[in-house]
Amino acid sequence: MSVQQQSRQAADPTPAPPARAARRPRNPDSVLRMYFRKPIVRIFMPILLFMIVASLIGPLLTGNPFATNNPPFIPPDAEFPLGTDNLGRDYLARVLMGGQVSLLVGFSVALLCLTLALVVGGIAGFYGGFMDTILVKISEFFQVIPGIILALVAASILGTNVAIIVVILALTMWPGVARIVRAEAMRISQLGYVESQRAAGFSSLRILWSDVLPNAMPPVLVATTMTVARAILAESGLSFLGIGDANRPSWGALLNQAQPYISTAWWLAFFPGLCIFLVVLAINLLGDALNDALNPSIGRVK
Repeated sequence: MSVQQQSRQAADPTPAPPARAARRPRNPDSVLRMYFRKPIVRIFMPILLFMIVASLIGPLLTGNPFATNNPPFIPPDAEFPLGTDNLGRDYLARVLMGGQVSLLVGFSVALLCLTLALVVGGIAGFYGGFMDTILVKISEFFQVIPGIILALVAASILGTNVAIIVVILALTMWPGVARIVRAEAMRISQLGYVESQRAAGFSSLRILWSDVLPNAMPPVLVATTMTVARAILAESGLSFLGIGDANRPSWGALLNQAQPYISTAWWLAFFPGLCIFLVVLAINLLGDALNDALNPSIGRVK
């Protein structure tokens, strides 16, 4: 530095602007506090937990859902809180058993979709090139297959049970989540710390597993929560059409069985429909609140 520059810097009393601090990742505890502080979460999280616990534990506390030793078409009363159906079966026990099937299908489909999406979308977005093209074409192939038609074909060939329905729904729903994983993997793979790890000699698989996929999870988790609601609605629609396990009826199957008695026994259609409505609404609102907690800037724009 010259003498003139040193004297000019000494004469100028204005301090140099401070260096801009690097943006630190958000603390997961702060995200959880922000999430559980939202009024929607405080209202609908207990509703969803109650539905899950009631469906899991309730059948152990109620009567046999297949017993026909009661009078048929008893309206809801103190002895039968949800009444009885056309064969005299305790409808509370059947609704709780149907909740087990619907919730099992919803969460199983979401977990399977998440697994397939992380593998296919992560590899396609991180490696790119020819592999990206092939995997995108595969996901587009499964995305254009109509789920109901595939379910009809599979039911006619393999029969109908819960496992087949889970596989069919997962095959038609995972491409939507995989596209989000692919986009996030492409974005994260271009960041500086990923380039630094490549320069340090870490393997691509290790970088993908330890850095790219964990940092891509926030939007993927939000999409997965929405998949649970979509799977429950899809399973209810298939069961309503008669594509379901007859030995373990779900809420959709109960709605199907209640069609001939809607005018005479309103409770047979009301309670399964109400359960589907509450669970799907709660999952959608909780997923939207999770999105706002993970991306607070989006919430301010709203």
